[in-house]
Amino acid sequence: MPLLSQEPAATIASVDDLLAIALAMEEEAVRRYLTLAERQRGAPDLAALFQGLADEEGRHVAAVLRSADSLLGHAPVAAPVQWHLPPDIARSWEEVEASVRLSPYKALSIAVLNEERAFAFYAYVAAHAATPAVASQAEALAREELRHAAQLRRARRHAYHQERGTFIPLPTADDAAELRALADMVEAELAAAASAQKAAAAERAVDIYSLALDRMADEEGVALAQTLLKTAIERLVSLGNHSPSGAE
Repeated sequence: MPLLSQEPAATIASVDDLLAIALAMEEEAVRRYLTLAERQRGAPDLAALFQGLADEEGRHVAAVLRSADSLLGHAPVAAPVQWHLPPDIARSWEEVEASVRLSPYKALSIAVLNEERAFAFYAYVAAHAATPAVASQAEALAREELRHAAQLRRARRHAYHQERGTFIPLPTADDAAELRALADMVEAELAAAASAQKAAAAERAVDIYSLALDRMADEEGVALAQTLLKTAIERLVSLGNHSPSGAE
């Protein structure tokens, strides 16, 4: 199942409109996480997790506002009237808010999925942009969502193993040369995986590249990790098994 089940309804005509939509998406995430934190007051650890996610989304709001000030000289105007929260992201929020049995792993799984859906949204916008300026800014927003997803995947994997009392470190890399060698190994393992294990191997590849992206400090390594992660996410989606499974 694709990350977005339907294409965005309207073409985004300007950077102002794009940043207004980005701001609306981030502000909606803050609101939803704060609501979840309030509902989980009886579970302090989970409430703290949601508060932390709200705080992180608040930093994303600030980043969008800084971009708007730099590019436009003013805060984004209200999101275009024809714009609505992408339905897949809206559905994820509704599902997690309706759930009566949440765990840190499940909460982080929703957060990861929403970041990856936001990445898919911005990637679509970039590919169908009305102007080069909109395409460039959409690509920048897509890269940020990949980075956010990488950070959340690491937290999600930790929660998965903490709930089960196990932890198996993932292989990783610290620079572009190491990452190329690691990618050769990961892709060879994936190619050799039996059909029944393809989805699990593809999920593991996404987690490995996510961790690598989180560790990269040099520009070449960041660009390579972003490319590998984008390809790995698209491959996982094409296998029709994007429901997070924990990446044991």
